[in-house]
Amino acid sequence: MKSIFTLLWRDFRGGELTILILSLMLATATVTSITLFTDRIQNSILDEATEFLAADAQIRSSMPIAQSTLDAAATHGLETAQIQSFRAMAFSEKGMQLVAAKGVSAGYPLKGAVTVADTPFGIGSDLAHGPEPGDLWLASRLFGALDIAIGDTVSVGDAQFTVTKALIKEPDAPESFFGVAPRAMMNLADIPRTGAIQPGSRVNFSVLLMGDAASLDTFHQAVLAADSPHTRWVGVEQSNRNIGDALARAQQFLLLAGSLSVLLCGVAIAMAARRYAGRQAGTVALLKTFGQTPDRILLRYAIVLLCLGVVSTALGAFSGWGLHLVILIALANLLPEGLSAANPGAYLSGSLAGLIALLAFAAPPLLALRQVPPARVLREAGADGFLNPKIAAGIGLLAIVALIYFYSRDLAMTLILALGCMVIIGGGSLLAWALMRAGKSTVSGLGSAWRIGFANLQRHQGLNAIQITIFAALIMLMLILVALRTELIQQWQRQLPDDAPNHFLFNVFNDEKPQIQALMDEQDIPHRPFYPMLRGRLTEVNGESVKPRVEAAESSMDYQRELNLTWSTTLGEDNTVTTGTWHGAASDESAEIEVSAEEEYAKGLHLKLGDSLTFSIAGQQVYAKLTSIRDVQWDSMNPNFFMIFSQPLLDNTATNWLTSFYLAEDQKIWLNTLGRQFPTVSVVELDQMIGQIQNIIGQVSLAVEFVLVLVLAAGLVVLVTSIQASLDIRFQESAILRTMGAPRELVNRILLIEFAGLGFMAGLLAAIGAQAALFYLQTKVFDLRFEPSIILSLCGPLLGALLIGFTGWASTRRVTQHPPLTILRNL
Repeated sequence: MKSIFTLLWRDFRGGELTILILSLMLATATVTSITLFTDRIQNSILDEATEFLAADAQIRSSMPIAQSTLDAAATHGLETAQIQSFRAMAFSEKGMQLVAAKGVSAGYPLKGAVTVADTPFGIGSDLAHGPEPGDLWLASRLFGALDIAIGDTVSVGDAQFTVTKALIKEPDAPESFFGVAPRAMMNLADIPRTGAIQPGSRVNFSVLLMGDAASLDTFHQAVLAADSPHTRWVGVEQSNRNIGDALARAQQFLLLAGSLSVLLCGVAIAMAARRYAGRQAGTVALLKTFGQTPDRILLRYAIVLLCLGVVSTALGAFSGWGLHLVILIALANLLPEGLSAANPGAYLSGSLAGLIALLAFAAPPLLALRQVPPARVLREAGADGFLNPKIAAGIGLLAIVALIYFYSRDLAMTLILALGCMVIIGGGSLLAWALMRAGKSTVSGLGSAWRIGFANLQRHQGLNAIQITIFAALIMLMLILVALRTELIQQWQRQLPDDAPNHFLFNVFNDEKPQIQALMDEQDIPHRPFYPMLRGRLTEVNGESVKPRVEAAESSMDYQRELNLTWSTTLGEDNTVTTGTWHGAASDESAEIEVSAEEEYAKGLHLKLGDSLTFSIAGQQVYAKLTSIRDVQWDSMNPNFFMIFSQPLLDNTATNWLTSFYLAEDQKIWLNTLGRQFPTVSVVELDQMIGQIQNIIGQVSLAVEFVLVLVLAAGLVVLVTSIQASLDIRFQESAILRTMGAPRELVNRILLIEFAGLGFMAGLLAAIGAQAALFYLQTKVFDLRFEPSIILSLCGPLLGALLIGFTGWASTRRVTQHPPLTILRNL
């Protein structure tokens, strides 16, 4: 046993284990730092996103929520608060206005804050509670509509209230664009004395919940088990589609980045272990000539693996923890304050990934050393003869699949990356061999340095084919990550530009529409087109009730609710027809009515082109033929609809109009003018919500940027490790050239040409693989549109030639700075 540790210490002092230890530490530190960083950023983003609910989650119901539900929540260790929302008329001495009344309990809000001011549209201050009994907080535009000021008395139903604050912002402001009146917030205890809630009144009940994830999940399952038709669970992803999509895509990107970092570090460990095993072949053969048995050899390297695993993963995990702190300190001015703590599992994921990578990539070549014959001491040491490359590749591929799935928990992403690796390994080796053959004939007339450089590539075409494949995989992964980052951030920027509509205007009747348009034009307020709108419900498909389709639908969409319907002959910019043909303008008003359906809605009900759809609108039956299906960008902040008809319905008599517009902060006072002139018109103010969404998307983009830098840095270190693994052969050949009288400049040119040639071939292969992988990732995983990139195709070969050429030349140039005999003795 003592001799084992003696030889291990000798290898460590001699530098034999340096690359392997550093590669293992790199794997552990990279995964640990990325996991901790992304976990804390993601938790912080989710914490801020939960402010859209004023809680971690909500239970919403159209019926009163039983006290037993509140008791059960308390039993699970959850904090609760209650909300009741309803419509009522507010009266002052000089006016009246329909309001969206909201009663809140003492604990509201559980997360976030209510922003109020002492004057309408004034500078707000944040409060962590709602109104006291007897007080009323009103939306700013109600002050103009009711002609009141702070301190005046306003009646809601049968109760009188003192207006004490102007309500600027609610953390859980409604995201629905339809049926929202100006807010009037009161204490929950005041609702009974208003007398506004009577049998048959439409009231929405909500219970706000806050607690740890495990308790919420357990309680969620209990709520689902109750299976109440009136109750639904709402988390942050369901509460706001913009945030849900951004968080889902960001999480997928961060998981992809972490998966690629695991993959990159696995490659580094495999290359370092192969080099170490090759150098140990002579030592093993010598030990066997002295009587060491294969079992003893196996024990020796098992202990080596154990020591490497314990020491390297411990140091790597500590380094990763320190690295993530350094990143947080360095970027303190950019990151949100008070980052949430990482989940406990994040601290162990790096060590676990490092150990799995060690066993999968380093163990096979090291444990196979027991098969080295004693006669090997008389021949050049190498690892190729005692480890079947197919077995090593199979073990490595299985480990890659297991690690990526362990990290991402996404089967589709795992299969896509695994398939990409197999294509790169199989087709890459063949293409690399063909490129080297073609390269040799191409450079035959370019000079001695070019001929010798490509002759070296041809001489070791097996090793070089492997290196080209590895380099191509590294470059491909980096290209994929950069391209996805660019597309994601551009998508988020397009989602909510600075001038995105931040107000919706509806309940505009036919005679009011031209007057409001003129008023907007007079104030230079840009607005989207006015859309006619009716409420209706789909009742039949091809003459059969839609109810069986609704019951069989797997989507969480509520297909039984009334839809907002419109008609238009012009397709919106944020709508794309995916199936069928857009109806356009009808040539004859008596022609059959055509309708276009939103893609997700049509898919959930299994609607097909040519189906005859029956709608119930204002008590009348309307029949239409489905002629197209659309993909809708719901997060564009423009009016959008599940169903768009080809011509007006019900003679355009029951129609009200809808539009959206952008209003700057200094123009908000215009809403009072609008409210006084058109008291029945409803306005939804989304500017506060949009600002919150933009802040969250900014944090998500920042997280994507930082993680990209970390993974790219890991890729560069892996690249250096891969080059280091083949230096012995190149040192030997370059030293022989020096011994035969080759000048330093020629040797340097040969090395540069050799590595640049490898880089160019790897970059070309990487560009091809990246385009294919991006197609599947963008269309299948991230739900983005894919467009082939010429820049990506050109950057691959150029990046490979520059990056690998310079790195390889810098790593081997010392062969020209030391005597050839010294170089050969150190090999």
